[in-house]
Amino acid sequence: MKAGILTVALVLASLAGWAQNSVIAPNSVDLHITQETSREQLAQMQQALQEAGVGFRYDLVAWEDNALQSIRMAVRLADGSMQTAQLEAFNAETDLRILLSGAGEDRVFCVGTACSE
Repeated sequence: MKAGILTVALVLASLAGWAQNSVIAPNSVDLHITQETSREQLAQMQQALQEAGVGFRYDLVAWEDNALQSIRMAVRLADGSMQTAQLEAFNAETDLRILLSGAGEDRVFCVGTACSE
């Protein structure tokens, strides 16, 4: 029982790191995937996005010494809009972003390393 509580606490602490800099809500998403993003965080992002009506799939994921090295992903909105990104080399500066804001002609939907603020 104590081991289970400790495991849950460690997972929650790990997820808190990405949650502090992230927004996930219907029609409002701002996620950052960096070299520090863990397997657990990716899975939690996928679940949270699904709950907000946004599809998020990823594969070709590689880690080295628990540092994310590569990923291919696709993000699909409820209206069928989809964007993909593939990054084959992360470093400490890499910020792979999923950004969704606004509606209609003002909507911003971007997946990649070139998403503007």
